[in-house]
Amino acid sequence: MKIKIIGILVCMMLLTTFLTTAQNVKNAPINYELEENNSIFFNEGEVPVWKFGDKWIYIVNEFTINFEKPNLSIYLNGKIEDLPLEVTDDTEDYYEVTFKANISGSFAIDMAIEQGIVNITGKFDKTTIDGFILYNKTDFGIKKINVIISGDFSVKVDHPFFDFSFLPKTQISTTIELEFNIENPYPIIEFPLYDLKCWGLPAVNFTVDGTIESPWLDFIDRLNSRIFNPLLSFLEKLFPAKFSDLKEISDILLDILPVIDICNLFGNYLGIGCEYKTLEIPPIICYLSKDWVTVPAGTFEANNISIMGSNLANIYYNDTVGNIIMVKGSFQDILPSISNINAELISYTHNP
Repeated sequence: MKIKIIGILVCMMLLTTFLTTAQNVKNAPINYELEENNSIFFNEGEVPVWKFGDKWIYIVNEFTINFEKPNLSIYLNGKIEDLPLEVTDDTEDYYEVTFKANISGSFAIDMAIEQGIVNITGKFDKTTIDGFILYNKTDFGIKKINVIISGDFSVKVDHPFFDFSFLPKTQISTTIELEFNIENPYPIIEFPLYDLKCWGLPAVNFTVDGTIESPWLDFIDRLNSRIFNPLLSFLEKLFPAKFSDLKEISDILLDILPVIDICNLFGNYLGIGCEYKTLEIPPIICYLSKDWVTVPAGTFEANNISIMGSNLANIYYNDTVGNIIMVKGSFQDILPSISNINAELISYTHNP
């Protein structure tokens, strides 16, 4: 019965798509400064060093998310303009990198319920994404990601049980705060880099938490708590067979609105929980060659890091610039939901 609320909670289901979107920022750029090293084996590709104030700006021309679970599929396509990544804190163990940018795109969610398939589609623009990422200094593994997504969403719902024609035709203002905590730092690039090096990624536990707020959700809460729930309580006593299902939905809304607790929503009502574990990835990430690459920031000789030794997915890392200058292709083998991403470096500055 609880799954019926998926239509009513359309905004909440929409926002779950950004869980995967937020993880796309894992390949944030890095600053590089050679430290003194007396070893004759020292070469390019050593672990970089960041400084407070170092900054890189990217354009994400396109990203595509395909998230597939039994009875649930999520598709998201979008772009991020002028994504700045700046080192704003340097502690003993971690670098903090902050970001803020405009994001736009479209989405589609299909979910199987008792009565059939719920289809949710829509667009988002005039939307911003900002937050920070904590990187472990020793291996540049990601330890924590905090993201705030705020803006307007347009939504259309096709539901076999409810008629959602009452949903506002205008865009809905929504704010989502997400927090990802990773048990052990999760590195994508394994330093130091050298010719023909291949590596894998460990299985890791992580948790997802956060909140969802919207004037529309606040309106539904007031309408439900002041009118519908008292009315359904009365009608359920008279006609339990007809109104018990609606009363249960109303009670669920009383519990989760007006501010949605994401962990409560995922765990108690969507049945997917807020604790997850990634799969261990075998050594399919390889540094095979140096290639000349042209991006808006210039032309660079970059380390070509590929997935499974192919050109289907590539990360280009430049030692002099000290960060990733381009990402392109499908990364489903190491980041399961990312079916396509195309990002390029626009500019960079190093703090002296």
